[in-house]
Amino acid sequence: MRKIVVYTLLVFILVSIIFTLWFIWVFGPSRHIGIATLRNIVIDRAILISIPVSLAYFAIHTLIIKVKNKWLLTLLTIMILALLYAVVAYFYLFHIIIVSLLQDPFVD
Repeated sequence: MRKIVVYTLLVFILVSIIFTLWFIWVFGPSRHIGIATLRNIVIDRAILISIPVSLAYFAIHTLIIKVKNKWLLTLLTIMILALLYAVVAYFYLFHIIIVSLLQDPFVD
């Protein structure tokens, strides 16, 4: 169980880093990026995306270990991924795009 938690934390950190780099690459190529900007992006946006992805990884990893029936495992994994898609799409639309239009994260 401890191994799964460590892997989940690694997934959380990796997704946070990847999302932060992606956000800067897409929305801020011509802007100044300082410590306050990184803090705004990581705290306000990257963590919101990383939490559902990490929880989905934890659930799927646990299912792979616990469930022996292949069809049930496939069905549950697809359900978790569909739920993950809906949650991440909601967070992305309402907490990243709309907030970015109203509040500029690239400030120092």
